[in-house]
Formats: sequence, C-alpha cells, structure tokens
Amino acid sequence: MSDLLESYDYRTNKYTALPGTEDWVEVARLGDGGGYDWTDFNAFYSPSARRYFWHGDSGCSCNGWTDGLDTSADFADGDKEALLRAWESFTKDHSYTFSATDYLDGVREIREFKP
Repeated sequence: MSDLLESYDYRTNKYTALPGTEDWVEVARLGDGGGYDWTDFNAFYSPSARRYFWHGDSGCSCNGWTDGLDTSADFADGDKEALLRAWESFTKDHSYTFSATDYLDGVREIREFKP
C-alpha cells in the first residue's frame, strides 16, 4: 500500500490506512513537489475490486492531498480508459503546472500497468 493512503488519526496518534484501500497498489503519481502551492493526482489499482481509483486536487500549505479523503468511496473509480481520461483532463486543467512530458509519462505508466 502507498503511504499516500494513510491518514493521521488524532485519537490514537497513529497513521492508519484509509478504510477500503488496504490492498491498493500505486499505478501513477503526478505532483509538483509541494511547497506553498501544490497540485497532485494519484492513481491506484485494487486487486479485490478489480478497478482503478484516483484523486486529483490542488491547494496550499494549509491543507494536503488527503484532506477530505476518509474512505475508498471518496475516490473516483473506473476502468483503465476512465483513468486515462481523468489523467488527461487533470493535466489539461493544470497545464500551468504540468508539461506534456509529465502527461505522456503518466499515460505510459497507466497503459503499462498490469493488474
């Protein structure tokens, strides 16, 4: 499981897996490296659900990519083609942050991923 799928539980003071993501495998990651402003898109595959899950967001240093993600239901999901469409849409919407090379690298990673 990717460490991206862990959230901090203030009651137990531990990082725990988001419910429903325990078997997810990272497929592709797009991010600008953080800083004051950040923009990230992360894609995963669930062997048990036999589906892809993804989430893209942007923000500033006052929030993070996992804010608002509490369970697997908070991610978009679908087949590989739906993920590729979401990847394209996200990179187009954030073309000021990501290059055509970033987009194409992700397309290659997604297409080459073998469940």
